[in-house]
Amino acid sequence: MTKAEIQALIDSNLASGSEILATEHREVETALLNYIDDILVSMPLVKGSITLTDIPSNGKLFDCTFPTALSTNDYIVTGSLFSQGDLSVNGNCIYTVTGKTVSGFAIYVRELFNITQNSLKFDYVVFSK
Repeated sequence: MTKAEIQALIDSNLASGSEILATEHREVETALLNYIDDILVSMPLVKGSITLTDIPSNGKLFDCTFPTALSTNDYIVTGSLFSQGDLSVNGNCIYTVTGKTVSGFAIYVRELFNITQNSLKFDYVVFSK
């Protein structure tokens, strides 16, 4: 239900001076709880940053540990790899997220043009599936 639909339900079921049936009251409560659940699903479970250093052309694996363990390892990691230095040197990397656990994940980063990278950062956001 949308916010407007919930407001209409409140206006009709909880009108001032009316004798509210328990079923009508529960209908409003259920609609509000479902609306909250829908919002919570879209909120991140965790977010953070990891510094990536000394990345050789054949790649390097980095561990990312969450501050608090999640309830499942079935989640989505999205993120941005960005340069903290010279873009002509740091702009040629690719990454893959792997090894998801309730405590964190690993990120494999590879440099494409045989230049050792020293100043990259990965900002991430984790969402439930």
